[in-house]
Amino acid sequence: MQSSHLNKQKLAKDSVPNNFALVIGAMKCGTTSLFYYLSEHPQIAECREKESNFFVDDNRFPKGMTWYRSLWQWNDNYRIALEASPNYTMQPVKPNVAERIAQEKKNAEFRFIYIMRNPLARIESHISQDLGHGSLNEPKILERHLAFSKYAMQLDAFVETFGRDQLCLVLLEDLQRKPEAVLSRVCQFLEVEPNYKFQRLDVIRNSRETSNLYPLLHKLRHRSWMRSLLDLISPRLRQKLRKPLSRKEQYNYKLSEQDRAAALKQLQPDLARLESEYGIDVKGKWGLLLGEDY
Repeated sequence: MQSSHLNKQKLAKDSVPNNFALVIGAMKCGTTSLFYYLSEHPQIAECREKESNFFVDDNRFPKGMTWYRSLWQWNDNYRIALEASPNYTMQPVKPNVAERIAQEKKNAEFRFIYIMRNPLARIESHISQDLGHGSLNEPKILERHLAFSKYAMQLDAFVETFGRDQLCLVLLEDLQRKPEAVLSRVCQFLEVEPNYKFQRLDVIRNSRETSNLYPLLHKLRHRSWMRSLLDLISPRLRQKLRKPLSRKEQYNYKLSEQDRAAALKQLQPDLARLESEYGIDVKGKWGLLLGEDY
């Protein structure tokens, strides 16, 4: 890891970001709220697209770091460039993200923030979103719902590639209860002013009331030709277009007791590692018991 002094000198010389903070997930765990809270900080530059997906998008990644850096309006008052792409921790559906980021380690510095929540609540929210998008016709647990909730497994590749000290772990439950304390800790990790008084902590982003694109539009959005077309449209205009192209139906799916038990059984090994290797108190924070108590 390069010293902060050398980084600041390089930033001032190049007037482009070389110091990046990536909120890498997890999906449906508050990445949007965390991104917008941190974006208020005067030393943090927000990406013009909250989810750039640069390191996971096969059409964008070949454009290189010059294109990636253009996603920020940078000036020398900033210390770090922030983006939030939950797709970065969606193994095995989207593999090799850490390896792609590592290709740029010689030219840029990366730190990672990973926010988690009770994995059963995450699965419920994921299923609700899939129902809204039309990718599920009926509520059921799929392999991806479980995989994206195996937090230790998702973290492993980043720890192996970048080291544990380059990751900051956050719980959504802590962010909701004590946002000031959580944000201060994250700011210390990012080496920006930790005592900044955030003003917009009462705003919850991406809640259940958020509109969803109609299923056909949601599918088209992921086609390569559509992504190329969207790149030609400003993020602000895309946001304006999203509302009239979205539907208002709300889904708030809850797992049955049988499904909860089945999911916990499959998540148990990962939860045990999350506690022993990553220091997350799964019982105290989420009320989830390990071992025979299952």
